[in-house]
Amino acid sequence: MKVNRAAKRALLIAERRAISPQLRKEWDKSIADQVVAWCRANAVRTAGVYSPIQGEPSLYEAFPLLTEIGIQLALPSVPGKEHPLTFLAWKPGDELMKDRFGVLVPLKSAAEVKPDVLFIPCVGYTANGYRLGYGGGYYDRTLAGTFKPKAVGIAYRISHCEIEPHPHDIPLDFIIINR
Repeated sequence: MKVNRAAKRALLIAERRAISPQLRKEWDKSIADQVVAWCRANAVRTAGVYSPIQGEPSLYEAFPLLTEIGIQLALPSVPGKEHPLTFLAWKPGDELMKDRFGVLVPLKSAAEVKPDVLFIPCVGYTANGYRLGYGGGYYDRTLAGTFKPKAVGIAYRISHCEIEPHPHDIPLDFIIINR
């Protein structure tokens, strides 16, 4: 059965936004703790992270711990519509600005980084490691590019879904969900 991705995306985002603040806080802590443990276990030196939008899981609680153990964080920036993402060095406390999509990004003066791992927010995820995103293809273009970071999806358990991957979809290496 062919799934309408736009309808599935809208449903999953609505479900995510309906999570109570207390439950969201618990789930975000569970995910943040797992991210820190994963980074320690995998000797991560640089990590591409994200500023949550539309009810995505927040990793903010993990950021100070990650920088404390020596991991350079970087936030994504969109250089152009059909381009892969670039990642700009960032640490908690650094000034951010809103890009043309309203997403918080580092100042243009921040150094570009090629992360070892990308923590990628998922609107939805499948049992075989495919991600349903917002439909722009930015992460898929990035993962298909010249540098090959590990791709770790970040999602709430309620975001599990069934979709058929498109030819350009690249499976995630690992997915971290709330316990």
